[in-house]
Amino acid sequence: MRVRFFGGLSVATDDGDAVVPGRGQQSLLLRLAVDAGTTVSARALVEDLWPLDVPDDPRAALQSLVSRLRRALPAGSVSSTPGGYRLDVDRRDVDITLFQDLVAEARETDDGARAREALALWTGDVWTPGEGFDWLVRDLLEDRAHAERLAAAAPAPAAPPVLPAPVTTLIGRGDELDAIRARLTTDRLVTIVGPGGAGKTTLAVETARGLAGAIVVELAPAAAGEVWTAIAGAVGRGMRVRDTTGATSTSAERVAEAVAGREVLLVLDNCEHVTGEAADAALTLLGMSEGVRVLATSREPLGIPGEAFVDLGPLPPADADALFARRVRSARGSEPTPDEHETAARIVRRLDGLPLAIELAAARTRTLTLAEIDAGLDDRFALLSRGPRLSSERHRTLRALIDWSWDTLTDPERVALRAAAVFPDGIGASDARAVATAFGVDADTLDALVDRSLLTRRDGRFRMLETVREYGLDRLRTDGEEERYRRTAADVLTVLAARWEQDVRGPGLPAALAWFDANDENLTAALRAVARAGDRRAGARLLRSLLWPWAIRERSDDLRRAVADVADPTTPLDDEPTIVVEAVALFSATFPEPGGTTGLSPKVFLARRLELEEAAHRHPSEVTALIPPLLRLAGSVLAVGDGDAARTWHVDVTDAELHAAPPWSRAILHTLHAGAAQNAGDAATLGVESGRALEMFTAIGDPWGTGFASQLRAEWLILEGRLDEALLVTDRSSDAIRGLTSVSDFLQQRAQAVGILLRLGRDDEARARVEEIERLADADGSVRSVAQAAMTVAHVAVAAGDGAEALRAVERITLEPGFPDQFVAWRDAQRAQALLLLDRHDEARDALRSALERAIRSRDFPIVATVLLAIAGWNAATGRRSRAEEALARAAAVRGAADVRDPFFVWTRERLAELPEAPTTEGPGIRTPLSDVDAEALAALLD
Repeated sequence: MRVRFFGGLSVATDDGDAVVPGRGQQSLLLRLAVDAGTTVSARALVEDLWPLDVPDDPRAALQSLVSRLRRALPAGSVSSTPGGYRLDVDRRDVDITLFQDLVAEARETDDGARAREALALWTGDVWTPGEGFDWLVRDLLEDRAHAERLAAAAPAPAAPPVLPAPVTTLIGRGDELDAIRARLTTDRLVTIVGPGGAGKTTLAVETARGLAGAIVVELAPAAAGEVWTAIAGAVGRGMRVRDTTGATSTSAERVAEAVAGREVLLVLDNCEHVTGEAADAALTLLGMSEGVRVLATSREPLGIPGEAFVDLGPLPPADADALFARRVRSARGSEPTPDEHETAARIVRRLDGLPLAIELAAARTRTLTLAEIDAGLDDRFALLSRGPRLSSERHRTLRALIDWSWDTLTDPERVALRAAAVFPDGIGASDARAVATAFGVDADTLDALVDRSLLTRRDGRFRMLETVREYGLDRLRTDGEEERYRRTAADVLTVLAARWEQDVRGPGLPAALAWFDANDENLTAALRAVARAGDRRAGARLLRSLLWPWAIRERSDDLRRAVADVADPTTPLDDEPTIVVEAVALFSATFPEPGGTTGLSPKVFLARRLELEEAAHRHPSEVTALIPPLLRLAGSVLAVGDGDAARTWHVDVTDAELHAAPPWSRAILHTLHAGAAQNAGDAATLGVESGRALEMFTAIGDPWGTGFASQLRAEWLILEGRLDEALLVTDRSSDAIRGLTSVSDFLQQRAQAVGILLRLGRDDEARARVEEIERLADADGSVRSVAQAAMTVAHVAVAAGDGAEALRAVERITLEPGFPDQFVAWRDAQRAQALLLLDRHDEARDALRSALERAIRSRDFPIVATVLLAIAGWNAATGRRSRAEEALARAAAVRGAADVRDPFFVWTRERLAELPEAPTTEGPGIRTPLSDVDAEALAALLD
């Protein structure tokens, strides 16, 4: 088989031409052909075939594409290997790889004939399927340029090198070096733009070293008015310039005479401090001869029409690590040891991957350990204050590196730089005008800092390298301005957050959450700034906007800490933010952290509750409408205390409050009613209230509320036996909350769908969903997500009667101290079910004792019902019919109805069917009402 891409795609086989239909298959063929005969990893294929829009299941999509390509090509053309795929053809049978190999041979031996042989293959532009293969075209164009140079130079003698050999080996930057070379084949002016210390000069000189007739002009020492003198001096060293002793010609005229009719690359290095003059000179040089090309390096563009750019950012992590290791070895004689790798990687990360900063840090290993350097980076400008003696002044210390840029800034640009330093998350492009105005500058000033390589603009945000940010903060501290700048940032963020908070209760929620997520560190820093200023009122205004986004993101610990910092019972309740924050503080005080106590007496609580309720009525809003019923709920919990397992969750709302509440608030109240009904085993109320809540949230367009209400609605539909409806509602709920809440919460809803499928007997679909859940959990990596996935695996295994698989899944779960009681109880109940399937009855009873204790303590009564079902199974398996019947009855009473399609319920009933009908002597009968969650009565079921 022979594959051609120059001038169009064609595939010739012994049986005639093969047709490869579809862009997807054609793209795959091209990517495999680039590395013909070599395995290409699945990851590399996915990244190159779908650079912008990766499929939900990339591995499956790739497998499908490979299968279709195999059908189009001769048998055996595409083979699977561990980790990837290979096109099994010789590189000589693919025109682009043959071309590359011939050029490589020509360059290695300076063989002009070989170069001409390669050029003969270029019968037309290389075919590509569209976007995604620009890198290949650049590589081929670069090879063509090399081949043309070798072919043209074949009769001429080799020119002696003009540039000195490099002192150290270039590490990394291969892609950027290729990009520079490719740009120079199509553009006559190319500027390498990047921050100080990124290695612009190194790449420019490396590029020049590979081109005949290249001349480097060092402009760093040049002052205003000296650019042409520097250019003439460099040109004079590289080629003959007319002797002008006594003549009146200018430097530019002498340079023009020297370059006339020549092919020459002039490198104008370090233009940023003489940008205007350098730009004029570059434009003049380009006009002198068509053979002149200019490669400039600068921290900002020259601003000439037709200027092409290669942006030089930080080194990629792998290259940065390699550079640091190599320079550490040079400094102390050995690379970082395995024990030092983590510290070395952290140092490189904190230095933003800037080559010069890495070099300076590595040099300090002659006298300091890596741990000392890591700690010293808290004051990096003092630590990195000594560089190589022969380095240029601006490259000798880290501070001097950025001082070089600072000295060129205008006053507004210096204000903007220091302002950006107090925004650790960067500044959103849509917020730039508000932020700039708050600091008294124009928004365009931020763009100017991007041009000067002191800010970057990516993903819709202005961002700053950590080293530059530390420089800005250091300037603020030196000037005594840090707290003022931080407070200004807090004030503008408070205004912006209040604006976005208006959208979190409706269809605008995804966009609003994205804003809060993108500004998370900014907002946290703002809270700290107002706390340091002792301004609780300002803290309440900011925290008020964070309450609901943080609640949706399940950041309860952050909320608890922030409320404790901001709340003040002595603050007048005269604005909505203060009322909301103080109400949250009182509510939180009645639900202390595990092991804590409320410290509140019912009398003190009641007085404060009434005060807050009255203030909430004076300042109505969607949130204050919830304060009276929620505080009454908290009061009922406080009155009951920890020692009573009675069902305390009761949402008390008057008709007047419900009527007066805004639609979103009413939907929340109906949802709370449904949740309370579920916990109370009141299936009828659960059905009514979940239906109302779901209808209202759907009408409002609130995806989070829709997802929450859907989950409750599905629970009721399951109890009603309406499983197909329950599955539809659950799937819609999952779609609604995807990306809005935590991964573990999303997986909980996906697990609910798995349970419904098992009840429907659709086991294959359930297992497919489990695979998706496991993939998502592995990607998330959190303890709760991994545990949720393992529990879902166990659920499916129990339904299939595979106790061993269920037990393996459960025993993979490692729970941290303080994990919610209800999850621990669920885990232990699932473990007991697995053990029962294996006839390990004693171990199952031990697991159930633990599960029952945790379930009762959690006051999560659906979990109590789940444990009771497992207890029923244990009694049935051990021949205790009446106790099993009682446990099933109690489970149904606690849940509100019997979940008769639950696979373990079915298993338990099958075991009971095998037992005799005659009563047995199993101890005293039922001593409490079935719906009571009495610890002693329930524990007796295991005696």
